[in-house]
Amino acid sequence: MSDFLVLAKKEIKNLMRDRKLIFGLIIVPLIVYPALGKMMQFGFESATKETHVAIVNFDDGKYGELLIRALNVTPNVTVTVISAGSVDDALRKALQENQNVLVVIPHNFSESIESDEAATVQIYGVFKEIGSGMRESVSEGRINAVINVLSEEIAKLKVRELGAKNPDAVLHPIRAESKSYLLGRIVDVPPTVVSQVLASQSYGLPLIVFLMVMITSQMSAGAVASEKENKTLETLLTLPVRRTTIVASKITGTAVMGVIAALAYMIGLKQYMAGFGETGVSLSELGLSITPTGMALFGVVVFLTIAFSLSLAMLLAVFAEDVQSANTVVSSVILPLAFPSFVLMFVDISQLPALWKYLLLASPFTHPVVDYRYLIAKDYTALGASIAYLAIVAGATLYVTARVFASEKILTARLGWGRRKGRE
Repeated sequence: MSDFLVLAKKEIKNLMRDRKLIFGLIIVPLIVYPALGKMMQFGFESATKETHVAIVNFDDGKYGELLIRALNVTPNVTVTVISAGSVDDALRKALQENQNVLVVIPHNFSESIESDEAATVQIYGVFKEIGSGMRESVSEGRINAVINVLSEEIAKLKVRELGAKNPDAVLHPIRAESKSYLLGRIVDVPPTVVSQVLASQSYGLPLIVFLMVMITSQMSAGAVASEKENKTLETLLTLPVRRTTIVASKITGTAVMGVIAALAYMIGLKQYMAGFGETGVSLSELGLSITPTGMALFGVVVFLTIAFSLSLAMLLAVFAEDVQSANTVVSSVILPLAFPSFVLMFVDISQLPALWKYLLLASPFTHPVVDYRYLIAKDYTALGASIAYLAIVAGATLYVTARVFASEKILTARLGWGRRKGRE
């Protein structure tokens, strides 16, 4: 077995022995995120499961009864008609009977409709305690939907009575039919739905990249800083092994853990995002898909991003005196570099001016986010260009790190952190 494989295996074993690290890298994203997603899904399902509506009808006409019948036949709506002398009295009864919503039909409801005037229905969300309000919000939406349908049907009847042959065309003389033109083909899906699908596919990527970069960078910096702090680096450097091999083995060992962590976070966040519900439209329906070739290229992008962050963190850790200072210097440098990836959650990079576009792409940490969009669009040329750039940046950083390791600076380099020389 070569020296590189021996050292890389040793590095992985050292990292695997740290139970706290394993718990934070793998167990937490695989358990916490899916659990959060399930809880959100449970909360949403609980809020949308059943709407309990209390109705107080002060109207003597036919339209008040018509509204009650319309609510009675609405799915997932349970109607309770209560008797009350006032709105305040009705609200107290609705609260006592654990109703979500109180619908108040005023005394002039039917009269207003028959007089061709607008009739107003009051809807009260009944909050029994301070909570998320999701249940009451969903209930209000259902009641409004029923009222809108009933209002439109009454309007059609009135228009038909006036002699119109097609009441619907009179009420809605203009209709909009939304479709999308995506990658050279017409898709019978509204642009809003397309944007939701694309956002759901890439929304969690900036967070995954950020966590992946920070965790692996801290691991890499800690591996070097702990060697310096424990005075074992000198022993390691005296071994009959090239120092570039030592650097490569440390980066490889940490990169393996970083890839495992990235996969764990992707699986965990996918389960978490499932709690927000699905759009009902898949990538294949939009003519988009992820091929094995594209996935392999994207894997190279992720690997090169990790390699850059690890080599940079290792280079920065050379100037630290202990693990704590190594974590500080790594965070102060990598955080600003990783932050631009979050900008891509809200901004379409293709719509930016050329200067801002290239400034964002200058950070290697934005490439996984951008390249995922190239992946589903099968734009392998853009993926190849991104891989070439990342390979150059990662290779240059790795070369500088290896040169520093090959010199005596690795033993003497220090950052003063504002302290005067000679002062302890």
